[in-house]
Amino acid sequence: MGKHILLIGVSEGELATDHTEHSPAIANITALKETLLTEIDGLRDDQVITLINPDLRQMRHAIALMTYRCRHGDLCLIYYTGCGVIDARTGTIYLPANDTRLDALTTTAISSDYIRQALPSLQEGLSRVMILDCMWGALPAQTSGHGTGGLTPHLSRLSATQLADCNCALFTALGSNAQPWPKANADLSLYTHCLIEGIATGLADVDADGNISMGDLQTYMAQALRETNQEILPIALGAGSAQDVLLSAKPYSPEREYHRSVAEYAQKHQGHISPTERNILEFLRHQLGITPQQAVDIEADVMRPYVVHQENCDRYRHAFMTALELEAPLGNPLKKWLRHLQGELALSYEEVSTIEAQILSHHQPAGLQTLPRWLTPVEPPKLPAHSPNGHSSRNP
Repeated sequence: MGKHILLIGVSEGELATDHTEHSPAIANITALKETLLTEIDGLRDDQVITLINPDLRQMRHAIALMTYRCRHGDLCLIYYTGCGVIDARTGTIYLPANDTRLDALTTTAISSDYIRQALPSLQEGLSRVMILDCMWGALPAQTSGHGTGGLTPHLSRLSATQLADCNCALFTALGSNAQPWPKANADLSLYTHCLIEGIATGLADVDADGNISMGDLQTYMAQALRETNQEILPIALGAGSAQDVLLSAKPYSPEREYHRSVAEYAQKHQGHISPTERNILEFLRHQLGITPQQAVDIEADVMRPYVVHQENCDRYRHAFMTALELEAPLGNPLKKWLRHLQGELALSYEEVSTIEAQILSHHQPAGLQTLPRWLTPVEPPKLPAHSPNGHSSRNP
């Protein structure tokens, strides 16, 4: 089965600027693409097209190109994340671009009517899927989709059944009045977070047959969102059979499963594993048939980025302390060098600010004794000797 996947994230534009704050759209598609390429069997980078804040022309071109390339039995998947709009009277979906205008929504946004016409027909034997992770706004019925009439931050649950048939299976969710677009953390939206987790862990393969079908995804997303205890209504509508295969997981590997488990616990505590989690990992090691040496090697591989990051933090800490001993308060030359070092060590502004605050709270200038070995003093350049009359003492 060929795969054609289009990921679109829109966090800019008139509608996005007015009706979203700290949009997770770009983080959503970045994380989803990485997960798909890592976890889906046989998926190549050239099969996943990513559009970040595209204009209307770019969106239309990408949809038309993808559908043109689809052949019998292929997967045609469109994922959109941003601030979507639904006409409350007709159920028509509008997916804004970065140049969409609210006073001309029907002609400056991608509509479900356009998608229905662009996607191949049902007779082509394709798996056609749309996953929409949006902050939904609703156009009041009396506007007929030709004006804004004032956007509400959510769509009534009673209007969910009015979603237009887009000639494909459609997966989305509706938030509440209080949280029209629930977030899972500082970066990802809740819906995409659950989607990524289901693919990465394999839990979205509900019947454990190695494939994630339409029915599997519907069942998993409903369960995963329910377990979050947040007011969010999952919706699954449209064409196709529940048995149609959406994505195929990579072949089962005990080593990969153990690696994933270690990585999950390490990520929770920035490279640290609690005693309870250590007991769980030991249990999994026995059940998966992983040898002690394999476990050591896998854990070392998982922890390597955390070890490197800690070493970089320590290096910046020593550099900042050394700079303070050389000059307090710091002058611009040392400040500029520290910013350069921050970039070289791939540390965030928040991380270096925390390090600096900790040092400054305990700093007592005492005079520099020795420089760290990696801060070797540079010998000053030797200037030519000058005679008292200001001329060089070299012979002509």
